[in-house]
Amino acid sequence: MGIQLKSVTKSYGEGDVKTKALDDVSMDIKDGAFVVVLGPSGSGKSTLLNVMSGLDSLDQGEITIGGARIDQMKDKELTAFRRKHVGFVFQQYNLLHTLTVKENVEIGARLVDEPHDPMRLLEDVGLKNHVTKYPFQLSGGEQQRVSIARALAKKPKVLFCDEPTGALDEKMGKVVLGILQRLNKKHNTTVVLITHNAGIARLATQVVRLNSGKVVSVHDNKPVAAEEISWGE
Repeated sequence: MGIQLKSVTKSYGEGDVKTKALDDVSMDIKDGAFVVVLGPSGSGKSTLLNVMSGLDSLDQGEITIGGARIDQMKDKELTAFRRKHVGFVFQQYNLLHTLTVKENVEIGARLVDEPHDPMRLLEDVGLKNHVTKYPFQLSGGEQQRVSIARALAKKPKVLFCDEPTGALDEKMGKVVLGILQRLNKKHNTTVVLITHNAGIARLATQVVRLNSGKVVSVHDNKPVAAEEISWGE
């Protein structure tokens, strides 16, 4: 699914302490793109992801995903839309520690009528030999791979990733990014990934740079493989 933002504005606070987190943001994300959103702390990256995915409201503007105006949807409509079309991967893995790896992924699969096969996804992320383990028995990178498989289980058209390698070292971070890159190509899932790590931008087909709530630049990019990027560039 493609995503279009038109003159999106979002502020927090009241009166003299009101802060404009997004200031007249417009962009066009192509269907099947791998987009990396870059910017320093406080630039508006997380706010952009939250309003773009429908997790937060906006003050002004329009957001369209796959032809649907999500900014006009009521809460129930938006929840149903996210459930059917949108997946999330966060810096914190948010796995259920009383469930096995396979059971965690099956939770995502149960959200829709025609999900991906959990075992096939776990094979895709290199965890087919860990399906009966519990999260506490896995490394951080392995837990993040479970969360990716869980997010993809419901066949989302768009996958939003909030600093998915923020808690990982370089080696495991590149493994996770490589998986996201392969799954983006395999399933034509539009990926929107926010990060402060400029080296990760080399993975993207499209790079968006934010600063002080404004889009500084948007440009197309010829992506390289995850193992070729410079970490923390």
